Amino acid sequence: MTQTVMVVDDDTDDIEITRRALEKNGHGVTFTAAPSGEAALALLRSSAVLPSLILLDLKMPGMSGIDVLRLIRSDERLKRVPVVVVTNSTLDSDRNAALDAGADGFLHKDFDLDRFGSDIQAQLERWIKD
Repeated sequence: MTQTVMVVDDDTDDIEITRRALEKNGHGVTFTAAPSGEAALALLRSSAVLPSLILLDLKMPGMSGIDVLRLIRSDERLKRVPVVVVTNSTLDSDRNAALDAGADGFLHKDFDLDRFGSDIQAQLERWIKD
């Protein structure tokens, strides 16, 4: 069965970097992207098959990552999908808010593609099962 990772991020460059990290380290997972929290929720609610993992940006215009996460956790169908918050923020308050809202992990966006790829690999190994 093909495993899918959904990336929710308003920055197209960050989506592309994440796609490349997944291609390099993802062992054939399928990639899907949503440019906003609203778009992600619409995709999740209309999809017959849920992703195996959601990589969710914390700071987005409109609906924040925390808002999206709370809605995912309150939805009976979606609440068991692992969500890892991926952000440029290094603030403990952002990390704590994400974890309090139900995040399964917190990953810092690293400008070093090899390091970011290793971080993505670790998340895949934790959440994606063959």
